[in-house]
Amino acid sequence: PEVVEDIGEQLGLKKPKVFVKGFERENLHINVLITKKKKQKCFELIRQFKTPAIIYTSSRKKAEEIAEFLNMNRTNCNYYHAGMAAEERKKIQEDFLNDKVPVIAATNAFGMGIDKKDIRLVIHYNTPGSIENYYQEIGRAGRDNKPSFAFLLHDDSDINIHKFFISNANPDKELIQNIYNGICDYAKVAVGNKPEDDIPINREYLSSYCKREINRGLLHSCLRNLENAGYLNMVSEYNRKSTLQINLEKNRLKKFIKDSSNNNIKVVLLSLLREFGSEVFSSKINFTLPQLAQKLDIGEPGLEETLITLDNLGVISYKRTMAKENVKLLVPRVETSRLTIDYKRINENYLHLQKKIESMVDMVYSNECRFRYILKYFGEDVANYKCGKCDRCTGNEGLTDSTTEYLKELVLRAVSEINESVSEQVLINILSGTEKSVKYQKLQAFGSCATYSKNDLKTILHTLTESGAINKIPGKKTGLKISEGLKQRFEQESTEKNSENEFADYEKNLELFNKLREIRSRASKRFLQSGNIICPDNVMREIAIQRPSSEKDLLKIKGFNQRMFNKIGKEFLEVLNAETKKQNNNKPVEKIPSNIKETFNLLKKGYGLKDIASLRKLSEAVISMQIESIIEYEPSVNISHLFGKDQLEIINDELKKGFEDLKDLKKRLPEEITYPLIRIAVAKNKFTIPSLYSTSQDKQ
Repeated sequence: PEVVEDIGEQLGLKKPKVFVKGFERENLHINVLITKKKKQKCFELIRQFKTPAIIYTSSRKKAEEIAEFLNMNRTNCNYYHAGMAAEERKKIQEDFLNDKVPVIAATNAFGMGIDKKDIRLVIHYNTPGSIENYYQEIGRAGRDNKPSFAFLLHDDSDINIHKFFISNANPDKELIQNIYNGICDYAKVAVGNKPEDDIPINREYLSSYCKREINRGLLHSCLRNLENAGYLNMVSEYNRKSTLQINLEKNRLKKFIKDSSNNNIKVVLLSLLREFGSEVFSSKINFTLPQLAQKLDIGEPGLEETLITLDNLGVISYKRTMAKENVKLLVPRVETSRLTIDYKRINENYLHLQKKIESMVDMVYSNECRFRYILKYFGEDVANYKCGKCDRCTGNEGLTDSTTEYLKELVLRAVSEINESVSEQVLINILSGTEKSVKYQKLQAFGSCATYSKNDLKTILHTLTESGAINKIPGKKTGLKISEGLKQRFEQESTEKNSENEFADYEKNLELFNKLREIRSRASKRFLQSGNIICPDNVMREIAIQRPSSEKDLLKIKGFNQRMFNKIGKEFLEVLNAETKKQNNNKPVEKIPSNIKETFNLLKKGYGLKDIASLRKLSEAVISMQIESIIEYEPSVNISHLFGKDQLEIINDELKKGFEDLKDLKKRLPEEITYPLIRIAVAKNKFTIPSLYSTSQDKQ
């Protein structure tokens, strides 16, 4: 793991023996909540899990805001950050340690060296920038080994803040060169020249010069890189040089001091003579105002005012540095192409910090045990580990297994169809049907997951990237691309299918594959063997594609042997033959509108009304109206599996009597027959002939 490598590198260890242990906290319950209502959530959590509690925020402003909100809601809370006076911070820290203040809202400046064992709750108001920071901060809870809780309140805007900071801290090559040129051009410094005076920094000018907004953080990062490379020095406010020289000869100055009624003028002039001696008469003296005020034991504003007065009277020549920020060139100006700066190191540092942020986001959206993810990150062997206490282990949140597998395949299919690196946000927009780019709107995958939340899709995406099914392409804008192995699989399947029916055919294979996997899962429990020993995934995929109909054909599948057939062969053939029979009755889809195509696909696979509504995240009433439209387009579609025993026959009997109004039919039918079922049966009766739907009558 990266953290282990970093420790070894910092300590200068070569091929050390590494022992990783002790990251688990048995009394700590880790939870992640994705929410925008963070203030209200903090209030609820404090009431539920009690105090003492720490709320960590990403900024001073946020710490003050949440403290104010909690106090307004009668929860005693104080804020703590580095912008406060040291005495104030010390008092707040002592009050918290002594239980006078039960809740602290703080930046990460709070907690170092805090030895308070009974902290029951740690809330992260904003997502931290790394697993290391997160683990260190939640580790302040429950040091008395009693049950304690950690809640991370995540919102994607938290990550945008971190990305903004790391972009500011690691400027690109073009910007560094533009800042260097802008500073030199502002001071009219030609190539090969080096001015003696400091150069003032004008951020407004530099923003115009670079044709982008240059904030203070970005500017200082560029200057720091130029300073580290030896091209300039940043001159601090404390070290800015002003100049002065006394214009009067000594006797005239002596008389001026004697005759002056202004005591401040007398004190300043006598102090200057003591400090600089006769040199102040013959040449300009360089000095910094703060340092001189300190030496003369005179207030800085008072000294500044007196020097300006003496300059106006002509007694001295005083030139003050106006700019708050200055730089001094250390070497003559060079062409930017000759700037020797370690741009590779800057880029590597950016990618390093970006990776830490991505690891934090992966933990938020991962479906695995929270503590397992953290332990794995720090290099512990966590095979089959579950903490049993986090939100993932207790099952409070998350998609069902069947929905997860369904969405995984839809996402993979979409990435394969896009066939280029795209950002996570663009991919989610495509799947949700909200992407504005016309070229993506033409994809078959466009809007295929429109009924699922973006958080659900992010969870699936992070699961797929973690497993390696989707690769992250590093850079300033991280892209996503399908792994080479899966890419080849999709390409191979593509060549075997008719291009017009590829989308639908693949879904049939997917559904069949999942049914085969269910059989394998039961066999795995029965024979106490892993699924891959019973029958590997790649073999089952081949079976789903080729659909053998007999034992002989099944044994011809590469990788499938007699041992496998003895355990699962007969069950496989039953499912395969049933699917083949069902497929023979289906017709290719050409006319179905895209917004109901997914419902049609699920209907053809044999899903019930309740299951279709659940997977599509729509009500049964809406699904019944979609099926009504599907029947109009495809009258031969099979709907009998949507109904319970004899239900369709009972409805048809009433329809034959001339009753067509839904309300009238509902009154005449058994209570368990719902309006959605009645609507579907009426549509089938309207758009097809009885022999296509009255399966029970045919049997009679």
